Amino acid sequence: MHKHLQRLKTLLTFSGHILTLIQIISIILILLVSLYWFFELTEIHTLDFMIPFIDAIKTSMQARFGEQLQKGQAGLDGSLFIFIAISGLVVYIISQMKVFVTHYDKVLAKNIVKTKQKEEDEFNKQLIIEKQRTMMQYKNIVVLVNITLKSLLKDMYQTENDTKKIDKRQEAAAIVSFYNMMKTVSGCNFSKDGNTLIITTKNFDLIDAILLKINETLDILRREYKTKKIALNTNMAVDVYTDKVLLKDVYSDLKTLLKLNMPNEILCYGNFCNRYELKKNPQFEAYLKGTYDITEDENIWAIVKKN
Repeated sequence: MHKHLQRLKTLLTFSGHILTLIQIISIILILLVSLYWFFELTEIHTLDFMIPFIDAIKTSMQARFGEQLQKGQAGLDGSLFIFIAISGLVVYIISQMKVFVTHYDKVLAKNIVKTKQKEEDEFNKQLIIEKQRTMMQYKNIVVLVNITLKSLLKDMYQTENDTKKIDKRQEAAAIVSFYNMMKTVSGCNFSKDGNTLIITTKNFDLIDAILLKINETLDILRREYKTKKIALNTNMAVDVYTDKVLLKDVYSDLKTLLKLNMPNEILCYGNFCNRYELKKNPQFEAYLKGTYDITEDENIWAIVKKN
């Protein structure tokens, strides 16, 4: 729509230039004819080269207004006066038309801005709808939870800064305990890669239930292990993906987040944040942790429970 208005404005501007040109020509004609008429009355022959042009004007005026014209004593008729009067009227009419053109040009300019803004807003709305439609296809979730244990006791046989080493079987048992409590979340699949529990589901609506259960379970396990003088730490990451993407590829990207080694943080990429924004009544919120050089500069976010 704004392109149509823009073409109309261009046409209006061009019309304004044409009117100005006609107005200038009319004023010049008025000046030349008036000057010739004055020279003719005073018998000055400086402008005699204009006689063919003046005769054409007289002929034209006499053909149109012959009955109304009366010749003067010097043999001059009122043809030139009629021509000057008509030209003056043309100049006046054009000046009024230019006022209208200028006003309408301003109105069109405002309408173009409004229409363009409206079209941009509609276009942006369509982009948002399309983006949301695309993001809604990201319905599959994968969460990685890597658990490590660290003894809080000093090893009496080592230097005072050394702590007792945790048996790998203790960490394996912690993973099992974590899984046994997490498996109560229905609709999820579980697998294990070393000390990392992999939680997947094809229902994005379960994301809050999963994250809440993770926080709840880890709080229970931390309290339990603290009584044993053992600290339980986690590195976690979450992402979403479509049915067209292979889980192994998503898993490979998420392992990169685990390597950032940010204990007890649930990390994610911006893709997850965009999808999570579309969730109704979210229990969590994301904040930017920073930009990290992974394969390229990448914004990394952390997911935390709302207060």
